[in-house]
Order: sequence, then structure tokens, then C-alpha cells
Amino acid sequence: MAGYGGEPQPRDLPLAPAEICSAGRARGVSFGHDAELVDDLPPNWDLRQFQKRAKSLIDEYFISHAVEETTLAAQELIGACRSEADELGVLAIRGAVDRGKEAPNAMVKLLESLSKTTAVDGGALIRSFEKIFCTLTDIKMDAPHAESDILDILKGCIAGGAIDPALLTKLPESLLQAGLTRNKAEGNDEFREMLHKTAVELKTFKVASSRCLEEFFVALHPEEVGQQLQDLGMRPYQHEFVKKAITLSFSQPSETGRDQVVALLKHLHGAGVLSRDDVHWGVTRILGTLEDLALDNPQVANSCTDIFVDLLTEDLISVPFLRRCRQLRLGDSSGLKVLESVQRRTPEICKRNLGTAAFKKEVKAMILEYFNAGDLAEFGRCIRDMSPLEPKQGAELVRKIMVFAMERTGEECEKSLKLLVWIIRNEELDEKIIELGFDDMYANMADILLDVPDAQEMARTFVVQAKQMNILRESWAEPVVS
Repeated sequence: MAGYGGEPQPRDLPLAPAEICSAGRARGVSFGHDAELVDDLPPNWDLRQFQKRAKSLIDEYFISHAVEETTLAAQELIGACRSEADELGVLAIRGAVDRGKEAPNAMVKLLESLSKTTAVDGGALIRSFEKIFCTLTDIKMDAPHAESDILDILKGCIAGGAIDPALLTKLPESLLQAGLTRNKAEGNDEFREMLHKTAVELKTFKVASSRCLEEFFVALHPEEVGQQLQDLGMRPYQHEFVKKAITLSFSQPSETGRDQVVALLKHLHGAGVLSRDDVHWGVTRILGTLEDLALDNPQVANSCTDIFVDLLTEDLISVPFLRRCRQLRLGDSSGLKVLESVQRRTPEICKRNLGTAAFKKEVKAMILEYFNAGDLAEFGRCIRDMSPLEPKQGAELVRKIMVFAMERTGEECEKSLKLLVWIIRNEELDEKIIELGFDDMYANMADILLDVPDAQEMARTFVVQAKQMNILRESWAEPVVS
């Protein structure tokens, strides 16, 4: 036994991924924190445009094998579209799998290089692999050797430090078995031993958690479930528990099963047994198997929508997470329908977590609707739905209320001033945000003048009237426009 200054005893086999997590030696395989997931495409980009650029970059790489040049090009592309690092990873892995032969090894070199930059970090690659895992069946239809190629890429990324080995705990069981079968023929190595230990642990966990859940839906004792999960001590696999809990709820009486599983997950999260990340991973696996689940339960999409709405309301999943699932198109058309239904049913929650492009779109719709209907109270409700706003967002809202009016008629200018007065008097925004909005308008005046030649004169009118209405301090000085 090794003590202080003693020699550690050698292990016969490498640590399994779950042991690495428990020992605190891994960075972890989080699906991502909300701050990482909230970004979306800039307004001047769309998905097809990004995919075209990314595929061109990848195609060129497989011709040139110029790792450094491709890494720099990828950094530039992701610098323009930070939300699409996951998508770049998916396209890169798919590109290698579609080509086969030496392409997976070449892709490992590129992914290792990218992982050392801020373009495609470990978190983005984890989400890229999750998209690949969730679409494995479809990928195999186009590339029969897909499982072998994906495992080669994963093995290389782990060996090179681009991916945490704990990601093996998230492998679908079919991919694990494919790896064991293939590597058995090739002889034992460290990677196969890790796969073997993961497969054993996964089977043990799934059997125990299934028994635990079957007992729960009879006895309804969430405390006992929590204790059993803690006794198992296999946290890296708890996404499988979440997936199983949700799928078993489908076979219970509709409303009862839904309420019971949400209450169970809420209790386990509150007790510190389940993390929000466990729930996120469980949801991605549900989305990825929707079409298969629908074969046994044609109403599965509606059931999932109901449960996801409740999980979102209880803060067990987040809006940025759901938005990223939608960006990755998890579950393809079936998954997108569920995610869109959840968004439609929770507008008051979703609007509080708008990405940049979505925020701009929502602000424009709000203002134009106000100009059309003149409903001050409805505009105030829309602000509350998006609250709390960052100062920058509040300033942009105020600026656009004035600028959109400038682009139209004198009637809209009068309506916009009336709206700003109403917003202040009803405390929807404070005077500091109004002032920041005027600052923002003048900071963007050069661009505004391109569309509205007399914008500066109109802005001065807004300043004078805003001061008269006591919504802009008298000492506020009009900035000099260069």
C-alpha cells in the first residue's frame, strides 16, 4: 500500500472512464454550460452558408493534409460563427467517415490541432461526437464501416488529448460492442480494455437502475431511488437512468407517469444525486431515439414534449441547451418538431434566453407590431418576457425604437416617443438604459445616415423631446458625429 513517499502499486489494467471521473483525473464530459450554448449564428449568416464554407475547408484538407493552414482557416471561420464549432466538428468527422481508409487518421491530426485553439475546444468536440452517436444508424446506411472509423477517430482523439476518455461512458451500447468485437480480432490494447471495462460497468448500471425504476413506479419512494443511485456510485452513467426513467413513464397512465417522472428527477436533482448535465445527456438520447420509440408508442413525440416542458419549467433543462439541440438537429425532423413544440409552449421562458440573432429578430417584431397596433401594455409584457435584459440589450432596444421610427413616418416617431415615456413611467426600463440607448444611437449614426439621410436632425428632435418629457437628463450632451 502506497503511503506518503511510498511507491504506488501498478495497475494490471488502465483506469476505466468512470474510474477516471471518480478519481478526479479527467476534465469531464459536460454537454456544456449555458454560457457556452447560448450563442447562435450572426444575422448575416445562415446554416447552409456555414456548411458550404466548412465542407469546402474540409475537402481541401483531405487533398492537402495541411494541418496548420486548415487550423488557421477553421479559426477564422469559427471566429465569425462561434456557435457553429459543434457543426464544424460533425462535418469533419462525417467527412472522414464518408472517405474511410486513411481519412480517420488524418482527421485525428486536424482535431488534435483544433483542440489546442479556441476554435473547436473539448466541449464543442464532445457535442460533435454526441451528434454522431445520435445519428449512428443513419450514418451506417451510407458508410457500412462507420463504427470502425468513428472508434478510430475517438481513440486517436483520446490518445492525443483532444477528448476526455470519460466520453467513453457516453458511447451507445451498439458502438461499444462494435469496438469490442473489432479489437478482439486485432488483439488487446489499452483502448479495448477501456471499452471492455466501460461495457461491463454500463451493463451493471443499466440492470440496477432498471430494477430501481420498476420499483419506483410501484412504490413511489424517490428517497429510496436516490439512496440506491448513491450506493451504486456510478455517476458517469446516470444519463442512462434519466433516459430509462422517461421512457418507462410512457407506459404509465399518461398524466400520472409524466408527473411521477418529473417529480422524481426534481427530487434527485435537489438532493444532489443527479446533475443538470445528467438530465441534459438523458434528453439528447431520448431525442436521438425518437423514431425508434415511436414504433412502439405513436404518441411518444407528444409525451416527450409534455415532459420536456415540465423539465424546463422546473429548471432541470435550460433554454440554451434546447436551442443547441435544435442547432445540432438532434433527432432530425422528429426531434425538431418536439423542440419547436416545447418552445411554442414556453414563450415566457424561452424569451429570457434569446441568443444575439434571436434577440434582434424579437426586438424588430415587437417594435413593428407596436407601430401597427399601438398596444403599449403588450409591448411592456414582451419586455418582461425577455427580462432581465443586459444593459447592452436594453440600449439596443431603445435605439431601435427610435431608428425604426426614423425609417418610417412622423407618426411612428410620435409613437416611439410615447412608447419610451410609457416604458419609463411603468418602470419596464430605467433612465440609465434610456440614456445608453441614446448613446448607442449616436455611436451608430454613421450607419444610420446611410439609410436615413436626415437621421441626425431627427435624433436631435428625439433628444429635445425626451428631455422635455423628463426621460433623458437635461445635462446629457449630444455626442459629436464624425
